[in-house]
Amino acid sequence: MVKVTTFLFGQPKSCAEYALVALRLTMGGLWLNGVIPRWATVAAGKPLSNPLVGVLFGASNNPTLTLFFTILETLGGIAYVLGLLTRLAAVWGVIEFVVIGGYRLLGGAYDSNLVFLAVQIVLLLYGSFRLSLDGVIAKKSN
Repeated sequence: MVKVTTFLFGQPKSCAEYALVALRLTMGGLWLNGVIPRWATVAAGKPLSNPLVGVLFGASNNPTLTLFFTILETLGGIAYVLGLLTRLAAVWGVIEFVVIGGYRLLGGAYDSNLVFLAVQIVLLLYGSFRLSLDGVIAKKSN
C-alpha cells in the first residue's frame, strides 16, 4: 500500500514543477473544452456518437460507450485542473491517446493526439504537485 501511495503522491526530483503545472492545466483545459459540445448534445437529448468508438466496439455500443468515455474525459479534465489524482487521470489519458493516436497514425495522419500522448506520459511519470491537491495530500501524509 505504501508503494501505491508513494507513486500517486510522490514528489518529482527536479525544480521543473511549474512546467508540470502548466502541462496539467493545459491538458485539463483541452479535455474539458473537448467534452463541452458532447455534453451540450446530451442535454439537448441527441447525444453524439463517436465514429472511432463504432469502429472499435461496434455500432450498437456506440452511444453508450461515447457517453462513458465523455464522463471519463470530464473527470480527467476536472482532476487535472484541481491537481487531484493526476497520475490516475494520466493513466486514462495514455490509454485514450494511444488508441486515438495509433488509429490515426495507421491511417497516415499525424495530429495533435500524439503530442497529447507525450504530455500524458510526462504527467503519468512525474505527476504535478505544485498548486495541486495532490501536493496538499502528499504534505499531510509525510
